[in-house]
Amino acid sequence: MFRSIHFVSVSVAGLAIIACSWLPAQLQNIPVTVEDDRDVIPRDTPLVMQNKLLHSQRVLQGLVTHDFKTIEKAAADLSKISLIPPPDLRKAGDESDEQVYEHFRMEFARLAGQLAGHARRKELAATAYVQQNLTATCIACHDYIRDEL
Repeated sequence: MFRSIHFVSVSVAGLAIIACSWLPAQLQNIPVTVEDDRDVIPRDTPLVMQNKLLHSQRVLQGLVTHDFKTIEKAAADLSKISLIPPPDLRKAGDESDEQVYEHFRMEFARLAGQLAGHARRKELAATAYVQQNLTATCIACHDYIRDEL
């Protein structure tokens, strides 16, 4: 069991590092706060998800280089992004699906806040642990969205 978890962790980390090299540079400049100009806030799910991936990769980069400022900034950006749910993920007429997605979204925001706090206190092990939980939440949400919606 441990070997498969370790393999998955190493595989996910490797894919994240590789993906950093091909993500479009324009994603780095997309605003993440509600106060930003609404015309440039991403409104489609793929762009929102690409931004979450980009900031998650920055967290990983900060973890492996012990750059806690990068982790804290990326975690704050992840938290802000999670405040704006992608409108096309809402399933009209099915309140239970919206509640499940809202649970994932709020758990993501909670973990991103914890991640920023641990990074601020330079707690590497705790930061890495929360980052793994954040990644697990992403995977569970994507499984739900793909399988249920």
